[in-house]
Amino acid sequence: MKIVAVFLCFTLMLVTIGCSKSDESADLTFQLNETEQKAYDSLKQQLDDNALQNLDPMSVAKLYVTARYEAEHDIAYFLYTQREDHVAWTKTEDQQIPEKDRGTKEDIAAKFNHIENGHFVETSNYQGHIEYDAEPGETSGFQMIKDESGIWKVSFMPLQ
Repeated sequence: MKIVAVFLCFTLMLVTIGCSKSDESADLTFQLNETEQKAYDSLKQQLDDNALQNLDPMSVAKLYVTARYEAEHDIAYFLYTQREDHVAWTKTEDQQIPEKDRGTKEDIAAKFNHIENGHFVETSNYQGHIEYDAEPGETSGFQMIKDESGIWKVSFMPLQ
């Protein structure tokens, strides 16, 4: 009987560890709305600026975070600005970044925690940033650049 009790305790412990909150902490704090999801699905099919027409900077930022979270590196790179003097590295260089250096789901979720609750501050006719609190009282900034075509894109190394 003691063996059965020990076995049950051990099994319960394994189940508890396996269902711990670490999986939940890796979740993003937002979901894409219907328009954003359509744009994201379109980008999965073809990387084309037409998918981003009429999206505001917050929506583009959410697409970028989703792409990073889902390890859709081609989409994430496509969402970077290609405005002259603002490109930090090429797509070929981006493809050479090792997976281990791109951040885990947990890292990405923590960095962009609550970005959807932020607000966009336009600082010039083609620059701005989203201010948001990733943690209470800890304001972060997410830089955006408007391409020559009028579409907001993500600045390379967007976190301030």
